[in-house]
Amino acid sequence: MSNKNLPQHVIDAFWQRWGNNNFMRAQGLEVDVVGVGEAVVRLPQVMATQRGGGGSDTVLNGGVIAYMFDGALGCAIASSLLARPEMRGIDPQRLRQSTINLDISYVDAASGDHFQARGKVVRASRNIAFAEGELLDARGHTCATAKGIWRIFWPRDAAPGQP
Repeated sequence: MSNKNLPQHVIDAFWQRWGNNNFMRAQGLEVDVVGVGEAVVRLPQVMATQRGGGGSDTVLNGGVIAYMFDGALGCAIASSLLARPEMRGIDPQRLRQSTINLDISYVDAASGDHFQARGKVVRASRNIAFAEGELLDARGHTCATAKGIWRIFWPRDAAPGQP
């Protein structure tokens, strides 16, 4: 995990809650939080089963791209929530979020052997967060863009003054 403006407690809380994600690992994806409210999901090597976009055996499947965006934007939101002062003293395992909407524009064929989805928080309030991102191929070319909305679920028994 990179450490651009990330306090150690945020890094520790992120990895405790989201860093060991079997769901992403099953697709061969790697997560990196690069700053508060910024995350990258990398696909270092495309598997044959992840191809088939547009009926082509050389293009990354759109479902894999959606999967990467959900992870990148969601992890960006998680990092911004974990950095909030009111998170101090709250077990990060008890913080939940759920995707409400994920809108993806596939702007070019995603051809190549590795990709990264970059996510960035646009705004995060107490109960809802907005994020955006882009999928880049190995040359840094944008293949898709995304924007999404997430619902935040704070622990019900948070201390007074906390959400």
